[in-house]
Amino acid sequence: MENYKIRKIDDSTWQLEDLFRTYLYLIEGEEEAVLFDAGNGFSGLKEIVSSLTDKPVTVVLSHGHFDHTGCAAEFKSCKICEADVEVMAEGFNGEYRAAMIRKFSELFQISLSEEEKKYMNEAKAPGAYSFLKEHDVLELGGRKLEVIAAPGHTRGSICLLDRKNRYLFSGDTICNREILVYFSHSAAVEDVKASAEKLLSCQKDYDNIWPGHHECPLSKDLIEDYAEAAKHIMQDPSIGKKVVMDTEYKLLYEYKTIGISYLNDHVYRKTTDKNKK
Repeated sequence: MENYKIRKIDDSTWQLEDLFRTYLYLIEGEEEAVLFDAGNGFSGLKEIVSSLTDKPVTVVLSHGHFDHTGCAAEFKSCKICEADVEVMAEGFNGEYRAAMIRKFSELFQISLSEEEKKYMNEAKAPGAYSFLKEHDVLELGGRKLEVIAAPGHTRGSICLLDRKNRYLFSGDTICNREILVYFSHSAAVEDVKASAEKLLSCQKDYDNIWPGHHECPLSKDLIEDYAEAAKHIMQDPSIGKKVVMDTEYKLLYEYKTIGISYLNDHVYRKTTDKNKK
């Protein structure tokens, strides 16, 4: 069983899909390359990346969740938004990691070998990393990637803009399903709206959106849908339907083909709440 499917986007850009259906992107310049996200931690990633590029590779994490950070420590250089460092660390907690591997194996009906489970369970967080911030530019040699801060799903979520090739790599900020904004480490629905509006403000600079999951590439219309859906929730937080989960619940507002899952205390930014009192 192959742990990764390779999709060639162009001569210097590849999408890698792991068995839990997370997308990673290898983005190559003339001198360096970026691996945007590091998946769930399946074996063989470093070997596949080495077969595609001989350039030095830096891992850039769209956010700190388990399914995007798994193999980050296998590469010499890693970058993440500082706001998501604690989230990333949680994903390498032994009990949590084992539970997530079991959960995703059942969800995607994947039967992993004991050897593969051991490999994934023993994955370590990056020992060293540097921080990304809004407007940082990653120079790859003849190719630049601009960092766009996009809080919502997590407080430290980012996107990468490749103006030359007219790509937006969106991580979990934009996808054609639902964005989850109910975690304790999530930002707010208000941030989802602001992030969508920020991405729309530079839409003249990209044609294709490459997300972290589900259908791809995506239309820019989806960003407008997220902005509109977030506005509806802010106008009426009770608009979402209650969905009961294992030991808790979420509110889900569905709009066209997308959705936003949230809780009432994740509608407005905390500073906004204080200003309202």
